Amino acid sequence: MILVLASLIAIFLAGSVCGIFAMLVIGIHAEERRVTRGRAASSRAGTASRRFLTTQTCDDLPTRLTAGR
Repeated sequence: MILVLASLIAIFLAGSVCGIFAMLVIGIHAEERRVTRGRAASSRAGTASRRFLTTQTCDDLPTRLTAGR
């Protein structure tokens, strides 16, 4: 019985995580389509998705030049 309950809880949690991820992907895709159609008015979700999509890692940053004094 405990194994059945643990399995049901695991399936529920896995479905929740997959559902949240799918909604995030669908939301970002919809925002990108809205922006490419020329609608400049931005929402909070649009601002957040643009920030999320434009984040840089250390690999993406340009190398800094040392001061030549």
